[in-house]
Amino acid sequence: MHKSRLHYLLLSIVILLTASACGPSLVLQDVDYSQPLESVLVPDTEQNIHDQRYAVKFSISSLLMEEGLSEIDKIHMIRNRAGFYFITASGFNNVYIFTPGASTLELVEKILVAENGISEPAFNQRDTYIELIDRNNGETYNLNYSK
Repeated sequence: MHKSRLHYLLLSIVILLTASACGPSLVLQDVDYSQPLESVLVPDTEQNIHDQRYAVKFSISSLLMEEGLSEIDKIHMIRNRAGFYFITASGFNNVYIFTPGASTLELVEKILVAENGISEPAFNQRDTYIELIDRNNGETYNLNYSK
């Protein structure tokens, strides 16, 4: 009787290991998620932005609260090779870096770039980083994030 329980246990383990090895095994590598051009988006009256070119839509109201602002004219957004979104706006002190989740954008880092706010931000996609330029004063920042 003891041997049959042991055989049953071993058979169960073998079946579980075999079944788990048969799962999806196709992995596409070296995916480049980058957006070659920044998106400059105007929020609607409910503080939502919609980038039709890259098919993303979300509310910026939490970002405005974080920055202590009630409204802005435009949001600047770009996506790096690893798929992280970099977001800022005129008057923002920070650049926010988000990772996409299931129907979410989750903050992974907030980078202080200007104590008194960025005047005229512009993002550029570079090979290994995102370049942020304040067109008002010519200051540049090289931003990078990847896991």
